[in-house]
Amino acid sequence: MGEETKEGACLTRGRSTPAGGVAPTRRAFMRRALCAAAAMPLATGVCEAADRPAAGRRLRFVGWQVGITYQSGKPQGLSRDYMLRLLDEMASHRMNLLSLMMMSYGFYDPEHDGYAWPVRNPALRHYQDAHCINARTETEFIREIIGAAADRQIEVQLFLNWGIWNPEKMHLGYPSASVQVNREGESRGWLHCPDSPESWRAGLDEVQDLLEFYDHPNVKGFAFERISYQTSRHCYCPYTRERFHADTGGDLLTAKKDDVDAWKNEHVGALIAEYVRHIRGIRPDLSVALHTQCAHGWGHDAAKLKSYGIDMVLPHTIQFQESEDSLHALLRRLEPNPCVLHFCTRDRRPANYKLWIKTPGIIGEALEWIRHYPGGNLAGLLFFNEPATSPANKDAVYKNLKYFEW
Repeated sequence: MGEETKEGACLTRGRSTPAGGVAPTRRAFMRRALCAAAAMPLATGVCEAADRPAAGRRLRFVGWQVGITYQSGKPQGLSRDYMLRLLDEMASHRMNLLSLMMMSYGFYDPEHDGYAWPVRNPALRHYQDAHCINARTETEFIREIIGAAADRQIEVQLFLNWGIWNPEKMHLGYPSASVQVNREGESRGWLHCPDSPESWRAGLDEVQDLLEFYDHPNVKGFAFERISYQTSRHCYCPYTRERFHADTGGDLLTAKKDDVDAWKNEHVGALIAEYVRHIRGIRPDLSVALHTQCAHGWGHDAAKLKSYGIDMVLPHTIQFQESEDSLHALLRRLEPNPCVLHFCTRDRRPANYKLWIKTPGIIGEALEWIRHYPGGNLAGLLFFNEPATSPANKDAVYKNLKYFEW
């Protein structure tokens, strides 16, 4: 997640230097989340009262995001037994949220490309990962994991990266779907344009296929990255130019930068609102989260996200090197949205991606910065990506959770 562009990458150091999808889903979940520390023993037991923090920063949600195939290190992706062991581990540390990344992209993980569930829509089947255990009907197991998570009082969120698709595979089902281009008509990467009708159709189809397949009461939320422009230099494809002209009467190539930025915010906001309405037409009860830092050029306006139906924001957190000051500035910029920090714990770098490699010291210091944040819009921590996180880094996560309450 978040590998297509560097949103707020390599921020400047501030006074500290490094050492090395869901506003409340439903009232019932909120009650469970806030009372998790007093829960009855789960499958692997529960922390005793003496092990719980006496005082600390209060959160609503704490958990892992897991790529079923992405960075799993296994051609077939993760297995049922792997996920059951992780659920037991999460329960023993009182975690209450499991986010499942249900796709991968071969540009950043050459072993895995496509959807990680048994796709039923014929137009999307070309993009199913044929090697993934969970993508085959006869060996699908995530339905069982969703139920097992409920038994452990862990709610499940499903996650997709909108528009970050292999163009060659996507064209097999959606021939005119197109990637974004710059002013010179050049394309880079896999990010598709939301103004391309077949790209937009593919995004609606994939989330419907996923949510209808996993129509389980313990799927409480859905989160997505993108529905945005790649940067301030994108997109200038014919579809976007036509849309700009229809909305404003102007020419995108000659329009003033401020006018283009204002249009992007309004236009992308309307697309996000349409996407959220589509999701809630399938599952009216779902909480919906957007993975973004509202970086310039994307078309995401933090002040309006709630009006589009977004319940919470999952911003990249220490994906790239940053400081306490830059992290606090990010959270203030995202107000008033509740933020569940998409906290990168990886010490295994994806292909074609200059990820900041984390150490236990970096993780501990960044969590200290988070504890010191004075604002009121911090709602939780979602650690990413569990399969690409070493035991030492996971241990640093668990050790530092003692300074938080939820």
